[in-house]
Parts: sequence; structure tokens; C-alpha cells
Amino acid sequence: MRVLLVSLFLPHPQAPHAGGRYVYEVLRHLAASHEVDLATRHEVGEAHLLQDISPLCRKIHPFPYATTARRGVLDQLSLVGSYLRFSRAADRLIAFGGYDLVQVEWVETAILIGRHRTPMVLDAHDVLTKPFRRRAEGKPGLAGVTARLAASLVKGVELAIMSRFDRIVTLSEFDLAFLRSIWPAAPVETVPIPAGMDLTPAAYERKPGTMLFLASYKYRPVNVQAALWFYHRVFPLVRSRVPEARFIIAGYGPPPELTALAADPGVEVTGFVDDLDRCHKEAAVFVAPILTGGGIIVKLLDALAAGTPTVATTFGNEGVGALPGRDLLVADTPQEFAAAVVKLLLDREYAERLGKNGREFVYGRYGREAIMARFDALHAELAGEGKCVAR
Repeated sequence: MRVLLVSLFLPHPQAPHAGGRYVYEVLRHLAASHEVDLATRHEVGEAHLLQDISPLCRKIHPFPYATTARRGVLDQLSLVGSYLRFSRAADRLIAFGGYDLVQVEWVETAILIGRHRTPMVLDAHDVLTKPFRRRAEGKPGLAGVTARLAASLVKGVELAIMSRFDRIVTLSEFDLAFLRSIWPAAPVETVPIPAGMDLTPAAYERKPGTMLFLASYKYRPVNVQAALWFYHRVFPLVRSRVPEARFIIAGYGPPPELTALAADPGVEVTGFVDDLDRCHKEAAVFVAPILTGGGIIVKLLDALAAGTPTVATTFGNEGVGALPGRDLLVADTPQEFAAAVVKLLLDREYAERLGKNGREFVYGRYGREAIMARFDALHAELAGEGKCVAR
């Protein structure tokens, strides 16, 4: 079968964000059984990485874009422009490429992709309407009206995009339920991200007192918000009980408001991490202080897969579905979050038991082979004779 995989970000085993590493796993799995063409955006400085994935592809259609450390209005417009140009180019490939199946990664990728006769799958990653809805909840006055209008606009655009696809894939049952609440007839199913994609069998000694938040920050303001909330609201409470505690902010593209925190001797801002396996396994506690719900939190899956004792907010755990108190701890206020972290830092026997349970849970539900088998069944159904969903 000839397959076109369309990805907003470069799929690569060393991609700076979990989404790129996940799509690499999808690409690698598809390439084992099919002829795969890849259309992908990539940063100008990532061009050399294309040669690493070229053996998996019949052909690569690369779309380079320039990045900047600034986040001004013009920079954001330039970024949106690169999305639109890529989406239009992908639409032309689908129309004239003669493919048996198309899989598009991320809703934003498909904004200018039209309806085609070729069976098409949208791997949504996030349901974009959900965080906009949540930001609008409880906002009074003009700010509330504006937020609700924005949520309504995003909903209309998102559903228009999704309606062009034969099947939509969400990363969690929570996202599936939300999508069906705004579109009851949605042709949607769940295929989660595999856990532990960056892990090896290696073992490392955990560093006492260390709390890790590992995320991609460059285009993810929700992760910046989470790190700042933990530092300002939770970390002081932890240090009052554990003075030697250290907060490690790790991951790609930390903005100045995060790098400035390194002036605090109790904070380390690492930037991009080459060895994610070691990073996870050396942390005494992983924190996921996510304040706005989205899709499945990949960084949380990896922490659990590494056996790292974890504290998350309800939003952080909602797409994962781990059992609070058995697989991880869940806390939503600064006081509760700090108390949970302190318990894990001081009671290492309990922390080890929690980490073991978390690892067993995540591999049981999110193992790679089981996840990729779901894609196989979905692709076979859509590409089979007469099984493409008609609209």
C-alpha cells in the first residue's frame, strides 16, 4: 500500500518534542509494511536530520521554515504562515500523488487540506477546542465574552477540518468523549501514544531532593505556565520542608522567563536534553503541574514508564487515566501539590512502591506493539475494498 504521512513537525528519534518522536514511531512502523512518502515541516537547522529517516521513506517532501527565539506578533504571524503554506502543499500532494491512504498528524496541519477520494486519517494529538473552552470558563465581563467567542470560533474551524476526514484519532478516551460531546457523530477512536519511547534498560541512581519537569517549551506556553506556577507557588512550600530540594526545568526552548530562574541556586534550567532516559531515571520525583487540559501528556507517560514517582494535576492525569494513590499522586492546589512532593522526597520506600506501580500500569496500557496494532487495524479497514467512509 502507498501511504502519505503528513507531519507538522519533523519525525525523528531525537526530535526536541515528544510529538516528533511519536510520529517517528508511526513512520517506522508504517515503513515496515508499506511504501511511505513523508511530507514534513522542519526547522532550517534540522535539514541534516532528513538523511536519518530517508531509508524509511520512498520519498520525502521537506518544507523548511525559519525559527526565532522572539515571540512577537510578527514572529507568530510568520509561524502561522508556515502552517498554511505547508497545509496547502500537502493538499496538492494528496490530490495528485495517487496514494492508497493518507495520515495527517495534528489538526493544525489540515487547515487547508480538502476532502479527497483517498481514505484519510487525522491523528489529532489534541482537541483544540478543549483548552479554549476551559480558558473561557468562569471569566467575567468582557474578558469572558471574548474568551467564549474565541472558543466558539476554534470549535467551528476544528469541526470543519475534522469533517473532511474518514477517521479521527485522539490520544485519550477523555479527548474522545469531549469530541463526541461537541460532535456526536464524529468518526473517532482512540490510539494512545506508546509509553517509554525514549527509555532503555539502563538503571541510574536517583538524586535525592530532585524534582523534574521535562517538557517542550518553545511553542508550548502551557508548559511555561506550568513551570512558573510550580516555581512560584509550590517550590517555596517544598523548600520549607526539604531545604536541599532542587527543581530541574528540562526540555527544548525555554524562554527568558524560565532561564532567568537559574539565578536561584535551587533551580537548574537544562534546555534540550540528549539523554532523556538518564534524565527521567535520576530524578527523585517527576512533577506535571499542568493547569490546562489537552491531549495525553506524553512527558507523564515517560516518567511513569521510567518508574519515577510522579505528582500531577487532575488535568495532567486526565488523558492518562492512572489511578491516584496507586500509580501516581494527584494534587491541584499549591499546598496539596507541595505536600505530595514532600511525601515522596522524604518517604523513599513509599515513593519506590508508587514508581513501580506506575511503570506496571503504563506498560500494560500503553505498550508500543499494542498501540501500533490499533493503527494497523484502522488502516486495513479504511483502505480495504469499499470500506472508505462515504460522506
